[in-house]
Amino acid sequence: MKSDQAVWLPHLSGKVVSEALGHELCAYAVALEGWRRGLTLKWYTKDAEPFQNMMTWHVDAPGKLFSLSSEERTHYFFRTRGDRVSNEAVTIGADKERTKDVLAKAGVPVPEGNRFSADVSIDDISNEVSATIGFPVVVKPIDGSFGRGVMTNIQTIKALKKALKYIRNQLHFADVLVERYVPGDEYRFYVAGDRVAGAIKRIPANVVGDGINAIETLIASKNDERKHNPRLISCPIQIDEEVRRFIQKQGYTLASIPEEGERVFLREKSNISLGGDPVDVTDDMHPAIKQTAVDAVKAVPALYHGGVDLIIDENKPPQNAAIIIELNPTAQIGSLLYPMQGHARDIPAAIIDDYFPETKRMGAEKSTFYFGFNRVLEPLQNNSSIMTKVSPVHTTKVYAKKYTVSGDVQDIHYHRRLRDQALTDQLHGFINNLDNGDIEVVLAGGDQEQLDRFQALLMGSEVEHINTEDWLQPVKIGFDIQSDPNKITDEMNKMKQEKIQLEKEKSRAEHQYLKYQQSRSWKLTLPLRKVLNYIKRR
Repeated sequence: MKSDQAVWLPHLSGKVVSEALGHELCAYAVALEGWRRGLTLKWYTKDAEPFQNMMTWHVDAPGKLFSLSSEERTHYFFRTRGDRVSNEAVTIGADKERTKDVLAKAGVPVPEGNRFSADVSIDDISNEVSATIGFPVVVKPIDGSFGRGVMTNIQTIKALKKALKYIRNQLHFADVLVERYVPGDEYRFYVAGDRVAGAIKRIPANVVGDGINAIETLIASKNDERKHNPRLISCPIQIDEEVRRFIQKQGYTLASIPEEGERVFLREKSNISLGGDPVDVTDDMHPAIKQTAVDAVKAVPALYHGGVDLIIDENKPPQNAAIIIELNPTAQIGSLLYPMQGHARDIPAAIIDDYFPETKRMGAEKSTFYFGFNRVLEPLQNNSSIMTKVSPVHTTKVYAKKYTVSGDVQDIHYHRRLRDQALTDQLHGFINNLDNGDIEVVLAGGDQEQLDRFQALLMGSEVEHINTEDWLQPVKIGFDIQSDPNKITDEMNKMKQEKIQLEKEKSRAEHQYLKYQQSRSWKLTLPLRKVLNYIKRR
């Protein structure tokens, strides 16, 4: 049953993933699931030998490459994609035309359309589309991603020519795909182990009026809301020329004040990276539609798991309502883990089930321990190592307590003594000073008696009273002395946002620079040169 409120997985709370926002979120979530099941987890730099023959891209910083090992075998992962997925499957998924050919041969429904290479003129493309496909159409780059360059619901030859000029001359995509426009809502399914592990409806960027605030203010408010979502923090709604033109067609400007309850769409494209809303619909999907998504993954040899983008025409019966738009072997799963509405789906568990089926029982028990990502990646970031191993925790059953200790208890030497004893006893947790002079001590381990023994150590001449209660939240391994474990300061949020924005700029610059190297037929713009020079300095 779909919920109007977001219900996230308790073992993947925002606090757990707070050090892995942006492009690192997906890899961290999958790696954490395997580590919690007792698998050996190692992280790597891009220079590590196991990944030399694995197709990866944009691995400019550690945090995307890792391995998980049982006693019998090891599997290597790039973000959400494991080594069972072949390079050929990745190549097919990256080429929209090849994807269509493979799916069509397997009888999986795809939109009608044609590919046009760089040597076909815009006039010739327009004439052929008009004669063979008809309008409306969709234009997209063959090798685009994140919705970049996709132009939808094009109604006339004039609009088609304008779209092609924009894609070729400004975005510098030479080869394009023109398809018949399929009306309907867009969805992202994730298929793993011959089943749909989760599905979201992707709603284009929008705001809902309150009768008081202008559209521009409503966008700012919604972006503030998205900052609290571990996935959407990296996908704010950007006010650009596309947004201005789109709302203008609807009779609005950024200064317009929509009536209370009135929804104003800001873009036609539904990509989450462009500000779209992910809404969980897993339980609402007809089995026949889910089977179409499974068939699409099965149609590509050695794909096994990945994202399936599709459009559902609600005017057709479920058996032929779904049209496959795209396959993504390295799909982002953050929107399925952190929807704006509905229940989160445990995609990491589905992936690990597929690679290590013998650990399913441990996955069902869900250890609440987690590891600090920054600390783990430090040896890779400072170039002191090309591989780092995460310390194992040999238990899935976790006992955790919070002790609120009153008295003269904020002395650092007292805190250090408690920390040293906790580390000796292999207990995990933290000490936090409270404003009223008390401290709270959170401890977690696999032995209840061990916690009871530690409680006796809390007593001392400086202690007046100890209050004990169960601790139900996840616990980071290690033991920290900190001022406030739950506080994420504005400065930290700002740093994370800057990091995410830099990754986006680097990704766009690297893509354009690749095009430049291939064609050398266009000049670098001044902003692009600045970004490339910045990357070189980094």
